[in-house]
Amino acid sequence: MKRCWLVLLGFASTLLAATVRADDVSDTVAAGRRSYTSLCARCHGLDLVTAGYGLDLRTFPKDDKERFLRSVNKGLRAMPAWEGAVTPEQIEAIWVYIGAVNGWADRAAAK
Repeated sequence: MKRCWLVLLGFASTLLAATVRADDVSDTVAAGRRSYTSLCARCHGLDLVTAGYGLDLRTFPKDDKERFLRSVNKGLRAMPAWEGAVTPEQIEAIWVYIGAVNGWADRAAAK
């Protein structure tokens, strides 16, 4: 009986941890959306749908976060450098938001 309770307790704590992580991700996505909307949407469009200028972030490769960080921090072609103007936490949240819009987590779960 004691073992049954330990297994059940372990399962409950795993489920709770997964729920907390999901809440953390959704909070990060919401923060990323706010930052993206105020900082990025002017050039990259609402929900990553560009108006013809600015990189179409719907095509950004999920495995190239270093390129994203470098482009945001240092600038690239017409994109200004944002280093010092935005926090690393904002940049991370924007990255998570881009991934959420692009369904990166959904595709990884489907594999």
